[in-house]
Amino acid sequence: MSDLIAISVDSGCAPSRDFVREHKLFFMGMKVIIDDKEYTDDFDFMENVFYRIVENSKEFHTAQPPLGQVLEYYNDIRSRGYTELLDIHFSSKMSGVYETCVMASKMVEGIDVRVVDTRKVSIGANLVARKLIKLVETGCSLDEVFESVPRVIDNTFMEFSVPTLKYLIKNGRIGKAQGLAGTLLNIKPILSVDEEGFISPIAKLRGMKKLQEQMVQNIVEFLQNRRKSITLYSIYGSEEYLTVMHETTEWLIESIESRLGISRSDIELVSGRIWPTIACHSGPAVFGLACYGEREAE
Repeated sequence: MSDLIAISVDSGCAPSRDFVREHKLFFMGMKVIIDDKEYTDDFDFMENVFYRIVENSKEFHTAQPPLGQVLEYYNDIRSRGYTELLDIHFSSKMSGVYETCVMASKMVEGIDVRVVDTRKVSIGANLVARKLIKLVETGCSLDEVFESVPRVIDNTFMEFSVPTLKYLIKNGRIGKAQGLAGTLLNIKPILSVDEEGFISPIAKLRGMKKLQEQMVQNIVEFLQNRRKSITLYSIYGSEEYLTVMHETTEWLIESIESRLGISRSDIELVSGRIWPTIACHSGPAVFGLACYGEREAE
C-alpha cells in the first residue's frame, strides 16, 4: 500500500479483523442501539456481544456517527502523515453516513478524501472494497481508483434471504421489496441490492432447498461472462443459518466448477458473520452470498 494513501471501511462493509490488519485499514464503526443502550459496532461487539443479547432484546437499530466525529476521524488519519484517503461505505440508500462523510470531506483540510458509495451492503460492499484496496496496493493513484468504482460495482452481485421482512420495514430499509410485505407466509424471498443501492426482490420460493438452488443459479448466471478474478463471500447471522450457509456455498462451488469449468483453487473464498450494522436492518436471521468477477477484456 502507498505510504500516502490511507483506506477506511465501515462496519457495513463486513470486514474481518484479519483483513483490516493485513491491509492496514482504518475502521469506522456505526452506532448500534439495543433497548436504549448505545454500542459502537466494532470487532469485540460483533464477535462477543451482539448475538448473545439481540435474540432477547425488544428494540434494536443503528445510528450514524455525527459530523463532528467524522471530522475528528479524518483529522486523526491526516495527523498520521497521510495526504489522501479512500473512504469506503455501504450503500447510501441504507444509511446517511455516506452523505455525512461527503460533507466532512469538504470541510477537512490537509488531506484529499474520496468517499465511495459502494451501492451494496455487507458482503457486496466488502467485495467492492476488496477490489478497490487491491488497486491501491498495486500502485493506482487515488484518481484512478475512484474512476474504477462504477466498473467494480458492476462486477459485483449480492443476494440474501430473511424469514421475515418486519425488520426491513420497521427500520425503513425495505426499498423496492415493499410489494412483498405481508406475502411471506411459508414463502422465502431472495433479495438483492440494485444498481441504485436499494433493497430489491429477485424471487420468492417455497422451501429452503428451492431457495438455495435459486441463489446458486443466480450467481452462476452472473459469473457466466465474468470468469476472471472470482471471489465468493458467504455470510450468516443467527446460528441456525450457519449450516445453510455452508451447504449453499458448497453447492455453489460445485456448480461453478461443473457449469463454468472454473476450478475451486481459482476461486477466492471468504465467509463470516453478518455485522450488527446490517443485522439491525435485516434482522439477525439471515444468510447471503456475494460474488465478484471480471470479464476477459478487463
